Amino acid sequence: MLRLLLAALPLVALPLAAQAETPNLQPGLWENHTTMTMEGMGNMPDQTETTTECITQEEIDMGENIIEAPEGCTLDQMDMSAERMDYTMSCPGPQGNQMQMHGNMRFLGGRAEGEMTSEMDTPMGTVNVRVEMRGERVGDC
Repeated sequence: MLRLLLAALPLVALPLAAQAETPNLQPGLWENHTTMTMEGMGNMPDQTETTTECITQEEIDMGENIIEAPEGCTLDQMDMSAERMDYTMSCPGPQGNQMQMHGNMRFLGGRAEGEMTSEMDTPMGTVNVRVEMRGERVGDC
């Protein structure tokens, strides 16, 4: 599930050598929901997406290495425990500048939730982006 939730964002996570615990997630079929809100872009409606994916115990056991996302960004900091992950990433912005993103995830066994925030400068002014993520185990694969 982490793969999908973070892949929905314009991020990339490069594994760090930090000692991380296995996330408190249950293997199975997960339904994931993301909602992206952009403030400063006029009347742009929220962007929502719902997906499903099968997560195996082997993937959960990978800990922080389960994270996949588009290339081009760097993971500046990540702290992961069985119950939580906090991270900061930098990505190239649309004007060639760097965007800082701050995010967190909470692992709740059969559920997970989190959010990511960032700010970017555009020709229309500053845009604040907030992505809410939640997922739940809905059955076996």
